[in-house]
Amino acid sequence: MSRVSKCFVFLLLIGCCAQIALAANIAGNWQAAFMGNQVKAVAEQNGQKISGVAYLYDPIGHKTTWHFNGTISGDNVQAAHHSGHRFTGKVVSSGKISGILETNNGFRIPLDIYSDR
Repeated sequence: MSRVSKCFVFLLLIGCCAQIALAANIAGNWQAAFMGNQVKAVAEQNGQKISGVAYLYDPIGHKTTWHFNGTISGDNVQAAHHSGHRFTGKVVSSGKISGILETNNGFRIPLDIYSDR
């Protein structure tokens, strides 16, 4: 491998590591409310991969459990449930994520999610 090639590979690796390091840390407990429903979620993060569980409490107290997987790149968050529900948003501060929850039947719900930190 030539000296120029080695230098290029080195710079490429540094750039990739910097992208991973720049991903916001969203691990922890989160909560949100919409249309009378309360949501409590626990997120785990491993680099740019996220996963977790969200508990939806409807207005009369019934609890539904949703497991999700997704990614975070910089401040951009994407997560989905296997049924087709998906969330796309952005970390807007260290304790707030704002975005759109799109249900599997096409409803688009604006959502602000707050950290319990």
